Amino acid sequence: MQRVSKETGKPTAKRWFFRIILPLALMLLLYVIQSILIHFPSVGETYAKTGFVFFSYLPAKISSLVPISLSEVFVISLVLSLPILIAWMVIRIRRACKKKRGKKCFFNIGSATAWILFSIYFLFMLLHGLNFTRYSLDETLGFGKRNYTVEELQEVYAWVISGLNESRESCTEDKNGVVTYPGGKYAFLSDLSDLYEKSAKNFPMLKGNSARPKPVMISHYWSYTYIVGLYFPFFAEPNINIDVPFVEMMYNACHEMSHLHGYAVENDANLAALIIALSSDCPELRYCGYYESVKLIIKDLVIAYNKDTENLQKFMSRYPAAGGYFRDFADVQKYWLSIDPPEIVEKVSNATNDAYLKANQQKEGVKSYNMPTSIVADYYFIFVKGES
Repeated sequence: MQRVSKETGKPTAKRWFFRIILPLALMLLLYVIQSILIHFPSVGETYAKTGFVFFSYLPAKISSLVPISLSEVFVISLVLSLPILIAWMVIRIRRACKKKRGKKCFFNIGSATAWILFSIYFLFMLLHGLNFTRYSLDETLGFGKRNYTVEELQEVYAWVISGLNESRESCTEDKNGVVTYPGGKYAFLSDLSDLYEKSAKNFPMLKGNSARPKPVMISHYWSYTYIVGLYFPFFAEPNINIDVPFVEMMYNACHEMSHLHGYAVENDANLAALIIALSSDCPELRYCGYYESVKLIIKDLVIAYNKDTENLQKFMSRYPAAGGYFRDFADVQKYWLSIDPPEIVEKVSNATNDAYLKANQQKEGVKSYNMPTSIVADYYFIFVKGES
């Protein structure tokens, strides 16, 4: 069979299959494989510990050699060059139509687009997508197996406040009395890879490839879309919003690093970030873990007290947090109040992220960022007190 009909010059069925139908079918096959593997987490777990580590090793090492965000450079370059590319395509199509070769031109463009999309999707699956199918981290850690009494949650709260105050006292402060890091945000990002790996030594399930997290130069504009970090799998590169207050940036950076360590599901990455922070020798990073833990344990206490706010407040007043904590909290609140994007921007950003997560088998979409209840209590009783 000839590839192109001599009589009409139109692509034959064979060319349609190999140039258009095949790449689209392969994309569908990848999606189906991911949909099936979500029900067989043992396979996803094996891949995350073997194949993913192998395939992400080289991109992670290469991206770490460059101090700036390759993802940011790539995306900005793509956006700036897009009008030129579109103009070039329009000119080419017009010329082809004048020569009565328009159908062939559209076919060639469609073929190139189909294979490019397949290649991108294939790489995404290798470098991130299949990690959505592994066991949840809380399941691996043995969390979520018990319910806690009010007294037990009170014990956890007391531990959290004690750790919060102890670590906050050892933290470096800026001129406004807000927590920072010796050398600032850039120094922290430079050190984070080592800090992360040091904490991960005590948690084998968190070990993996590491890379330098990159500061994003357009971070301030990111904040208007409420993007605080982004893992770009094609470069195995964690990208961090450095415009947000430092205490939030630390946690966000650990979250994005956790994606690189094989945890694609958002609440898994949040839990990994919390564990890395709480077990760190670095007082600033450890404080970040307790800072996040306060929010989580209070939610558990509200449920346990059955909305008995008066008695809950009486209990909490017995364990006052350090003044530095309230300065940090106020700094975070002030920052986000200063960010006032148009409502449509927030809706589009949220809807895009929600669609992305649901396309990767996360039925809860953006709600998958929420960690299960009793996470802090589970950590305390299993890893601090040593109870099973």
